[in-house]
Amino acid sequence: MKILNNLNTKQQQHNRNNNNISNNGDSLVNSKKSPPTQPQALRMQIISDSDHYQSYFSSRNDVPANNEYYLEKPPKFLQKGIKDNFMYEGHFHEAMGKILLIAQCFAMMPVRGITMPHPKYLSFSWTHVRTIFCLVFIICSTVDSVITVYKVLNGPITFNNMEPMIFRIVSLIVCISALYLARKWPELMVQWYNLECQLPPYSSQKDKRSMADKIRIVFFVGMTLSLAEHLLSVTQAIYYAARCGTTSDPVKNFLLITNEHLFYIFPYSYLLGWFGRLLIIISTFIWNYMAVFVMLISIGLTCLFKQINDNLEKFKNKQMPAVFWAERRVQYRNVCILCEKVDNAISMITMMSFSNNLYFICVQLLKSRNNMPSTVATVYFYFSLIFLFLRSLALSLYSAAVYDESRKPLRVLRSVPKESWCLEVKRFALEISSDLVALSGMKFFHLTRKLVLSVAGTIVTYELVLIQFYEPTNLWNC
Repeated sequence: MKILNNLNTKQQQHNRNNNNISNNGDSLVNSKKSPPTQPQALRMQIISDSDHYQSYFSSRNDVPANNEYYLEKPPKFLQKGIKDNFMYEGHFHEAMGKILLIAQCFAMMPVRGITMPHPKYLSFSWTHVRTIFCLVFIICSTVDSVITVYKVLNGPITFNNMEPMIFRIVSLIVCISALYLARKWPELMVQWYNLECQLPPYSSQKDKRSMADKIRIVFFVGMTLSLAEHLLSVTQAIYYAARCGTTSDPVKNFLLITNEHLFYIFPYSYLLGWFGRLLIIISTFIWNYMAVFVMLISIGLTCLFKQINDNLEKFKNKQMPAVFWAERRVQYRNVCILCEKVDNAISMITMMSFSNNLYFICVQLLKSRNNMPSTVATVYFYFSLIFLFLRSLALSLYSAAVYDESRKPLRVLRSVPKESWCLEVKRFALEISSDLVALSGMKFFHLTRKLVLSVAGTIVTYELVLIQFYEPTNLWNC
């Protein structure tokens, strides 16, 4: 009541002297420059509830309607998208956030803060639930791989029998490598972010979001094709279980066929069968994700070099001072240093990805000599073979783009006018021509365009040797 009496006094003064009212009301109007305290918010609530004083606010043009500055409205559960939700700053951490969040659902990259706007919020903890989930999967996958190896060693060693063993071992190694990378990821992303802030800025919002759009498209296409390949594999397994099942229960037949290595040692169990299927699903995601992940890293590094190259192209054939070339050379060198650190962190994943593609392409080409028992098996086989070829080619080209983009500044440096030629330009050109800036597979090979021809030649050589010792069989016999 005391508050209302004070407010009534102010209203009476408004009727007597308009100038005094303006001075007294300005304290309320100016409050929109700073958020109100709790007593002020309570006071505004009393004003809003009073019809008498609501007319006071409606008569003022400089006070927002419905007192939106004074009374905070609770956020809606599903809000309409605003412009800020679709704006990008052009940072790699920003583009990879949701993709890494999906990977964490499959025991990959247990890092906290991946969807935060700044990489300083990233952290890794051994006791976090994401890390514990990853460790549990590694333990279960290790036991699963040991059982698979035991079954292979106690039977005839053939390409068909070794294929599940290679699949599980590669997925396990990649998962362990991703856990190792997760420990370095916060520091790596902070360095990446700081380097992006030092480079020449993007000229438009379109340029800022180009990297994020490309990363999302590559991830969506790659994982969608992987999902289609996996669903065809499941369809083929269901067809085989219906055709060659040993029991009257179709679900039991499916679990017996897809978890043959587990029931080679343990008696049949419904829960064990579905647990084995869960391990296969997670391993399949990791098996496909490793190649896509290397592509996304390559896109991010390529965009760093492209950011420098686009800026250099603006000054092509122009006379620039030595300090300009010194600044660009330092930026280029920092990107090369970051590229080397990233390569050291992901080189095992790169090695496993290329080795895995090479092995399974050779195996699939050998299987092409077998007779296909059904349309389902034919569709799955050729889709899987084409998918392996396309994935290997895309991985090689996206990875080689890092090397190609790192060489482009030479074209600008060679066109520098003689009036602007200086020691910094010579030093810049010498560094580019002498350094090999590219991703690698444990330093055994570097990912350049020449690697595509080398891999193709290796596949042909292996196939010519293997065909001489391979006897076509019907792999789908019951």
